[in-house]
Amino acid sequence: MKFSVTGEKLVDYLSKLNSVIPTRSPLPILDNILFELTGNQLRLLASDLEIFIRTTLEVEGKKDGRVAIPAKKLLEISRTLTAAKLDVEVNEKNRITIKTKNGKYTIGGEPAEDFPVPEEKEGMHKIELDGQTIRRCMSKVIHAVNTDELRRNMSGVLLDVNKKELKFVATDGFRLGKIIENDFDSKVSVEEKIIIPLKTSNLILRLNNNNDSVIEFDENDLKISFGEVEIYSKLIDDTFPNYENVIPSDNDKILKINKSELSNSLKRALIFADVITKRVKLEITNVSIMIKADNPEIGSEGEESIDCTFVSNSGEEDFDSKPFVIAFNAGYLLDAVSQMETEEINVSFGTPSKAAIITPSEQLKNEDFIELIMPVRVG
Repeated sequence: MKFSVTGEKLVDYLSKLNSVIPTRSPLPILDNILFELTGNQLRLLASDLEIFIRTTLEVEGKKDGRVAIPAKKLLEISRTLTAAKLDVEVNEKNRITIKTKNGKYTIGGEPAEDFPVPEEKEGMHKIELDGQTIRRCMSKVIHAVNTDELRRNMSGVLLDVNKKELKFVATDGFRLGKIIENDFDSKVSVEEKIIIPLKTSNLILRLNNNNDSVIEFDENDLKISFGEVEIYSKLIDDTFPNYENVIPSDNDKILKINKSELSNSLKRALIFADVITKRVKLEITNVSIMIKADNPEIGSEGEESIDCTFVSNSGEEDFDSKPFVIAFNAGYLLDAVSQMETEEINVSFGTPSKAAIITPSEQLKNEDFIELIMPVRVG
């Protein structure tokens, strides 16, 4: 194999693959990146066996071939030669020689045949999305994914597809994010639900720069293609919780509040809250909300008041005479508030032990986005 490429270009493409390369693996071959040159097309493949990432770049090809090259060593060399033209040559013993105007560097590679490759399947379901949809929707809910390995069915983002709607949902049992793209023509004949692992979801967000995407999937595997990148991933083979059952439909108390003021207040409250529970207490009247936090162990406490509008749909409750009191994990509440894009947000409540729902004051066209958060004990 023989080709030429600039160091800067090679570093850019190697960096796309670097995050999937395992730090410790029982298979030493996975410390490598598979190089496959055909004409001027150089395909690079990296894997941890659960996820494969393939990317393709244009080079000055001189002799076709295949080899597995140590990823860390190659990336380290390339990063110091970004301004240089690299002439790369591989001999029959898989020795890689990199030449520049002023230097020559040799490293040992491995046979390409030893490197695992993803299975290419026929007959998978296919969805085509515009450049912003998957990135926007996934970024809106990914913060709520469960990171506890014991609850595997929540450790990814749910993609829920039917003929007219595309839903992205994530939950850890304490909070939930759900975004629906309405008026969506999926071209999928039946409703499908798949759980995309958190690591795969993060890779999609990191590597997809608003490129149009093609998602192919069956009950076990996912392939997503965008730009010059292909990601192959195992899906989580478990049943996602019945999330619709936990979303209250009868929250009758509506809080309207400025997003920035609430967000800034919660950030300050976190400074004074218990570092483990992060509990903040909200005391809401008709026209203001008092946010309180304390940590008795170190003797810290703080409180501040923000203007708001708080009404009950029944119109019969006077919250000035009897404030509505509820408590939350301030970190979770702040995460939810930060996802809202309108200056004013709405928060609906039922009882102090019931989930609250946060929404923007105005939804985007053909979109329905909510954040749900469970309260904690007022204490």
